[in-house]
Amino acid sequence: MLNKINKIKIISVAILSILSVHSQAQAIVNIEDLRLEGEIGFFTNIAVSLGAARGNRDRDNYSLQLRFDNNSEDFESFAIFQQSERKSNEVTTDESTFMHGRYILLGQERLHWEIFAQYSENPFENYKKRSVFGTGIRYEITNTMRLGSGFLNEDETDLSGKSNKTDRLGFYLHNAYEIVENISFNPTIYFQPSLNDFENDYKTSMILAIDFKVNENFKIMLQYSSAYDSDPPMLAEKSDESISTMFSYDMSQIWMD
Repeated sequence: MLNKINKIKIISVAILSILSVHSQAQAIVNIEDLRLEGEIGFFTNIAVSLGAARGNRDRDNYSLQLRFDNNSEDFESFAIFQQSERKSNEVTTDESTFMHGRYILLGQERLHWEIFAQYSENPFENYKKRSVFGTGIRYEITNTMRLGSGFLNEDETDLSGKSNKTDRLGFYLHNAYEIVENISFNPTIYFQPSLNDFENDYKTSMILAIDFKVNENFKIMLQYSSAYDSDPPMLAEKSDESISTMFSYDMSQIWMD
């Protein structure tokens, strides 16, 4: 069994080493994978992804993410701030800003209520800004599986300045599988159809993440993201994929010392 674990770790590190060189400047932000359910207190986390290449083309990219959690016996809340950029031969080819805040009122059983707000900018994805405000319920199907459903209002502005507001249903399903000790596989699926045009206007995304817990504070996250928008902004592609490697450090102990 020990040899099997060591082989998995060696293969995993090799995969991370290869993908970290080609990591995207901006991946879909994984809200579910970083939740601190059941942990009471104030927590701070920083995650960084860096990449560079020199030769026929000089390439640089980075992604910086800050996360703050404040949890009690009655509620859980968190805020996420992310900034990403990618350059090729000193020319910016990708740049994005992302902010997300969420408040969860814990129920007596497995059913909880949550409210959230989100704002993002990504001109290289052909939208100037996108803001979302929503609310819904979160149900604990098992100790590791979560199902969410609710309503959200989306306000999206394309590069021409045209704004489009859409009311949507929002669904997500998240699970966490422990492969071996300190290595977990965490898939998440999102589905957001329009209330006015359920069949022709919808957004979906799938996030497959593998987390490698190095120690109590340091974690490496390998993530594959696939997103689809049936009615994207003008000139934007309907589908988008990315692979990213993030290095995450829990700074909560620093503030406690």
